[in-house]
Amino acid sequence: MKKLLLSHAEVALDTSVFIYHFEDHPRYRDLTGRILRTISRGECRAVVSELTLLELLVRPLKLERQDVADEYEALLSHFPNLELVPIFRRVVLRAAILRARYGLRTPDALILATAILQGATLVITNDRQWKRVEEVNVACLDDFL
Repeated sequence: MKKLLLSHAEVALDTSVFIYHFEDHPRYRDLTGRILRTISRGECRAVVSELTLLELLVRPLKLERQDVADEYEALLSHFPNLELVPIFRRVVLRAAILRARYGLRTPDALILATAILQGATLVITNDRQWKRVEEVNVACLDDFL
């Protein structure tokens, strides 16, 4: 995975990378840890849609854990070499094109549109359907286990 990351100056991360990492998922924790360390060290840069922040906050808020929600927001907002990108109109317009072309769900289309418009050349996810998208390279976590 590190070799793949280093071959891209800018990568985008799907929400699943953070969910697996924060939940210390036994299958993915080592891999997500390596990805996030590579980014934090500045070996590559990453972009994340603000939609990811929304998706990450839902569970802690359901559990009435505002402290955890605040931690997640602070982490994404201040993570080294990672840009949290707002959902601007141009992202929405590109997401509509991706939804029409590939039949993606709206959240997926927004994350992919953010990646493409920010110049990411690789998106890391665990959603195999994203591999149909021709505008950006997609890598699934399962491919590296």
